[in-house]
Amino acid sequence: MKPVESWSAVDEPHLKDRLEQRAEPLLLKGLVGDWPAVGAGLDSPLGICNYLARLDRGVEVMATKTRAAARGVMGYNETLTDFSFVKARMPLAEFMAHLAAYQQVDGAPAIAAQCAKVSDVIPGFLDENRLDALPGVVPNFWLGNALTVPVHHDHPYNLACVVAGRRRFTLFAPQQVGNLYIGPLEHTPSGAPISVVHPDAPDFGRYPRYREALASAFVADMGPGDALYIPPLWYHQVQALEKVNLLINYWWPVAIGKDLPAPAHALMQAIQVLNALPPDQRDAWAAMFEHYVVQREQEPAGHIPEPWHGALARRR
Repeated sequence: MKPVESWSAVDEPHLKDRLEQRAEPLLLKGLVGDWPAVGAGLDSPLGICNYLARLDRGVEVMATKTRAAARGVMGYNETLTDFSFVKARMPLAEFMAHLAAYQQVDGAPAIAAQCAKVSDVIPGFLDENRLDALPGVVPNFWLGNALTVPVHHDHPYNLACVVAGRRRFTLFAPQQVGNLYIGPLEHTPSGAPISVVHPDAPDFGRYPRYREALASAFVADMGPGDALYIPPLWYHQVQALEKVNLLINYWWPVAIGKDLPAPAHALMQAIQVLNALPPDQRDAWAAMFEHYVVQREQEPAGHIPEPWHGALARRR
């Protein structure tokens, strides 16, 4: 695996535009290192929990807890018949009490409060820990102990900031989708389809193409204050490595034409329609998509007068 390119970055107004122009991930060392929350996390193992307790407004979070056989991975069970974790809603204070108790227990289950809106649960966090490069983008927080989220992707731009603990991201280009053994598109742990390959002990006999995916992968090892930019559709596996970890992430959408459906909806509709066709027709439509949608080899409207471009007109 190759290390992700690294910059020594600062929070400045043009950072968002610079990130959006990149086609690959980027590690921004120390981007949020001056946040008070980062300093609190460095003070003691539970320092970040004490910091969050002061900001807590009593709002419930969605907590996940892995089953014993999951080995700290929030995915599917071995037979792909159920998830390897359970979920429950509880106040943030109650969750942090569990986190503190498990810190003293060897072999404790992996737990996490995931994708909670900062503005809903700990609104004061935004006043004390600012990221001026992304004005108006409301972040989410991910708090827990040592837990692994298997390979998945997100549709928006993503900036993930480590506040407490350490994290390792393993990243794969979208072109590796066929080697990642992505599971069901609908029956997913939290909305995003995930790989069914166990991240700690891949079964290469059962999933041989995963070797090729790993050979192309990028890796980013992150500590408190570091941030990672993940372009849309880049697959990533996330490992929280300490007994207490906090990640703040910012998602912001890719701009598309007004009144157009989301690309994910278009993909799902195409899958449903084309899967009903015989193989030769699917091959024929694959050629159509390659020419008219992907447009890798040539500009399909290059020989047509511009007023007649219609659906082929470039929108950006």
